[in-house]
Amino acid sequence: MSAKDTIKKLIAYDKLYDSVKTSFFYQAYKKYRAALADKLYDSPSKDFFVIGVTGTNGKTTTVNILHNILNDHVAPTVAISTATIKIGNEDLVNEKKMTSLDNFDLQSLLATAKERGCKIAIIEVSSHGLDQRRFEGITFDFAVLTNITREHIDYHGSMNNYVETKKQLFKYVLANWKENKYAAFSVDDRYGKKRFEEMAFDKKVSFSLQSSAILKATRIEEHLEGTYFEFSYLGQKYSGTTQLIGSYNVSNILAALAVSTEIWLAIPLALKSVESFRGVAGRMEPVYANGVKYFIDFAHTPDGLEKTLEFAQKAKGNGKLITVFGAPGNRDKEKRPMMWDIAHKYADVIIVSDDDPDTENRLKILHQISYNFQENFSEEDKEIFIIPERKYAIQFCVDIAKPGDTVVFAGKGHEVAQLTNFGKRDWNDKKVLTQILQESGIALEDSEKIRHAFIQRIQEEKRSANHLTVEQYLEGAPVSSASSQKSALFTSS
Repeated sequence: MSAKDTIKKLIAYDKLYDSVKTSFFYQAYKKYRAALADKLYDSPSKDFFVIGVTGTNGKTTTVNILHNILNDHVAPTVAISTATIKIGNEDLVNEKKMTSLDNFDLQSLLATAKERGCKIAIIEVSSHGLDQRRFEGITFDFAVLTNITREHIDYHGSMNNYVETKKQLFKYVLANWKENKYAAFSVDDRYGKKRFEEMAFDKKVSFSLQSSAILKATRIEEHLEGTYFEFSYLGQKYSGTTQLIGSYNVSNILAALAVSTEIWLAIPLALKSVESFRGVAGRMEPVYANGVKYFIDFAHTPDGLEKTLEFAQKAKGNGKLITVFGAPGNRDKEKRPMMWDIAHKYADVIIVSDDDPDTENRLKILHQISYNFQENFSEEDKEIFIIPERKYAIQFCVDIAKPGDTVVFAGKGHEVAQLTNFGKRDWNDKKVLTQILQESGIALEDSEKIRHAFIQRIQEEKRSANHLTVEQYLEGAPVSSASSQKSALFTSS
């Protein structure tokens, strides 16, 4: 534990923070710090087309899909997300373990990207970052809302406060000095639908899997190797394939396409980049071995876990669905039994284990997660285990998994550290899993090859002549006038 963390613990900082953060002096300090960082780096965001992506789930994936599309077809692009930082074609690891960077880190990164010729910036925007004014001075052009579900209630105090904090991103767009103000909303989400209806932007677009929308999914076929989807936009039908899995990722793709269409990029070109996108580390990242499909996922909210396990249960076939999950310490305690109920609903084998217990008693966390089971035990066709040490939980999964089974390790995702009761340690679920598999003499299968073969097969089987393909577009098939102006925003400088 660092000296800073020790001091915070001694003065009960977590308990005092609610009072501190609303004080005049704290807010003035945060605003001054943001202004200083912006001035120090000469307001780099003014020279970018800046896209902010907020929401409870899907932010990181949407940011990275967008980067793939815009960096491929429009202009050099910088993307800043929880898992990665990308400047053009260079990949960096976000070692800060923060979704939203500190003011000085963010402005410095934008200044560096500007020097390297980037014209577009895509930033993952968290509610913590908005509340702590980490985006003050950033001139956002485009705001995207993926969804809003329960998260960070321990920090914000109520769901209403959380929702209102997310709204600040859209206020930043409306308050900027730039000519056009853009927004995209998922209208499957009740808050997104409300924002779409009530907020006035120069250009706004809705996307949906279920409701009427400008970008509307019309058919989705989910597989453990990838996804086939069809959607409509302005009367034209399109089809696409992606290595991403789960219908929720189709929503993330539509969010990215919503941005692309508003800045005049032809959809067939965007779909080509969607098809080549391999996914984000720790977001249903596959490891295939001995006929078992393992997935590393960052699902750490009730909504995220439910979407992940619901998909895995539907797509797993005749095998069992095994899941390992936990809950972080010193965070929203009310969601712990909710996470249990979701795992119990979908998984055949449930293993409760450490997430990031931090300074909270790890056994107390596990007890609160599994309380409903302990109080209301019933004979069911479920296998339930509580294994506090996460490494042993992963080892146990490898020992019991049989060919045809699907295993989901939820909560840690891409992270490279774990906050334990004994301090911080190096940790990565995928690294630990592959090490255990190798030590057990189990050979890894080529997941990229498997997914590529799936994409090829789906393209041969599903593509319809009525859908505009990238080849047809490049050969001069008619497209909307908007699509033909794809680079107008980025050719002047």
